[in-house]
Amino acid sequence: MQLALKHETGKHEAGFAGETDSATAGEKTMSQFKFIVKLVLSFGLLAFFLWKTGIDHTLAELASANLWYVPIGVGIYLFSQTVSAYRWQFLAKALNFNLSVREYFDYYMMGMFFSLFLPGAIGGDVGRMYYLAKSANRKKREAMLTVLAERGVGMAAILIIAGVLLATPVTESVSDSVRWVVWALCAGFVGGFAVLQMVPIERIVEKFPKLGLFTQAKVYWQDKPLFIKSVAISFLVHSCILGLHMAIAVALGIGSEVPVLYMATVYGIVSLVSALPIFFNGIGVREGAYQLMLGYIGIPPETALAFGLYWFLISTLTSLIGGLILVKGHYKTPPPQEAELTIES
Repeated sequence: MQLALKHETGKHEAGFAGETDSATAGEKTMSQFKFIVKLVLSFGLLAFFLWKTGIDHTLAELASANLWYVPIGVGIYLFSQTVSAYRWQFLAKALNFNLSVREYFDYYMMGMFFSLFLPGAIGGDVGRMYYLAKSANRKKREAMLTVLAERGVGMAAILIIAGVLLATPVTESVSDSVRWVVWALCAGFVGGFAVLQMVPIERIVEKFPKLGLFTQAKVYWQDKPLFIKSVAISFLVHSCILGLHMAIAVALGIGSEVPVLYMATVYGIVSLVSALPIFFNGIGVREGAYQLMLGYIGIPPETALAFGLYWFLISTLTSLIGGLILVKGHYKTPPPQEAELTIES
């Protein structure tokens, strides 16, 4: 009787293990499928813009560009990422993470590297979460809260910049459809932020204990000085990237044709579009957004497309520094199973 019971128990355990393995394999297949779809969409869209604009014309624009601005751009981008690392440290301290700015900078740069060169296995934000949680000996979900907060305040600053500038004469050439979409996003953000102020987090968590993480997250919308300072730091980050955009414009010979405030609007809108999760690292849709926005002030499509590719070159070279940090710092690439995030992890 006992032998039979053990046999049945073993069969059930084997069955559960098989179901788990099957579910994991299914999730992996779906993840790979999504990644392939993103690649096809991004590079298909980029190929379309190159074909429509004329690849010869675009390459001619790049060939005539001043490439000395590439190392200058990488330097500016590195400085902006240093400020971003400080912003992340500032926000993480609210949850009692106590790491140095250098550590946050390393994880930030490695996150850039993962986003561009290992996107199918480890995303940039997931990589950042993994290294922060491991270094601080904290739960991954707590580390991810800091990553999401850092992303959120950056997006808030971009919405403020784009939303305000679209209400000024400097952007009068921009179509009303673009204007109203951005303003709708701004209204949605303000409305969501206001709703969070009124949500009784403690009572909700009492009924749904698994949502206990929100009791930690509420500091990010209830602590007004924390939010205001982090958004102010974000303005500095975006000012650096704006300077980088103006440097690219000078490199392509259109520096005098694009007003600084208009370029700030271009950068804000392109950043919003590039954040769409259906594209791989914003490739394709970013170049299209540059063509659209710069086209409103008369910049030729091949120059606008070259602008996007020049920016992508600088971003790629900067991301490679994250790979060097990964190797030089003897960091290990997160195993896919350890980089997974669950409500308990």
